[in-house]
This record gives sequence, structure tokens and C-alpha cells, in this order.
Amino acid sequence: MASTTEEHRAAWAFYGIPRPAQVTFRRRVVDARCEEPDALAAFAAVGVTNLMRPAVIVYDSVAAALAELPEAERTAAETPLFGQALTPPGAAVLVREVLARGRADRLDDR
Repeated sequence: MASTTEEHRAAWAFYGIPRPAQVTFRRRVVDARCEEPDALAAFAAVGVTNLMRPAVIVYDSVAAALAELPEAERTAAETPLFGQALTPPGAAVLVREVLARGRADRLDDR
């Protein structure tokens, strides 16, 4: 059972994510409680099975599980749960994107 302090911490973390992601996440929790296979699979992918707790506490478990995943796999788990990726891309990904955009605009990559 989560302590009151942990519940408050989870609530603040949950409300720190973008509003559309909050709405999508709450909907996914409800879908999983109704045993929708896609929602259950999304939570199972991050090892969360106790979905009867309030959504903000479920979020705390999901966040802890996402932190354990390698950075490259987080987006694949976040998108079904939140409707968007929440983990900012690493520096290498950003550099590749900038270079690709520069080349598309016919700029020198130096």
C-alpha cells in the first residue's frame, strides 16, 4: 500500500505531464480496468498489473517502470499509454534530426 507521501508525489508528477497525455492515460486506465486487450497489453509492457488504484498512483508505477527501460524503448511504451512520447529524445537523435532537416533544406551539414 502506498503511503500518503507517495500518493501526493505521484499526483504532482501526474499533473506535470501535458493535459492531453493525462486525459489519454486516464482513458487507458479505464480501458484496462474494463479488460480491453490493447490497454492491458500497454500496461503489461511496462509490468503494471494493479490497475484498480487511482490513476495518479498507477501513473507512479508506470513512471518507475519506464525509468527502468532503455531510452530507445521508452517511446514505444509511452505512445500507447499517453498518446505521445514523454521522454525527450537524446542528444544523438536531436543531432540526426537537425542534420536531416538541414540536408532537406539544402544546407551544408557542417
